[in-house]
Amino acid sequence: MEIGFLLLTDHSESLNGKLYAMGGGWNMLRFAQLPVDHAFGIGFGVDVAWDEANQRHTLELETQDPDGERLGDELSFEIEVGRPPGSVTGQDQRVVISIQATATFSKPGPHAVVIRAGEREIGRSRFYVAELPPEMRQQQE
Repeated sequence: MEIGFLLLTDHSESLNGKLYAMGGGWNMLRFAQLPVDHAFGIGFGVDVAWDEANQRHTLELETQDPDGERLGDELSFEIEVGRPPGSVTGQDQRVVISIQATATFSKPGPHAVVIRAGEREIGRSRFYVAELPPEMRQQQE
C-alpha cells in the first residue's frame, strides 16, 4: 500500500473515486497571532496493491508540530478494497479519501500531516506556519 497523492486544501470532498478540492496545494499558513484554531482539508489517494485487496487495512493520520508532537487526536480508520470485475491482473486499486481537520497551531515553523499504514509511514506533507510581525498585523485588519 502506497500513497498515490496527498494534498492540503482549504476544503475538499471525495466522491465516486475523485477528489474535489478548493484552495488546494498550499504549504504555508500565515496568521495574525498564535495560537489559533484553523480548519483545513486533507485529500489523499491510497493505492492498494493487487495482493493487498480484499483485506482490511488500518490507516492513521495525524498533524504534527515543529517538534514532531501530535496536534489534537490521531485519526484511525479502516479501509478495504476489492478487485472490480475486469481488473487487469496486478492492477492497484485507488481509494480516495477527504478529511476535514481542525488544529490549534501555537508554534511557528515546519508542521506536517502524516499518514501511516500500521507502523509504516506512507505519506507526509510538510507545511509552514508563520505569525505575522506586528507591523503587518495592522494591515491585515
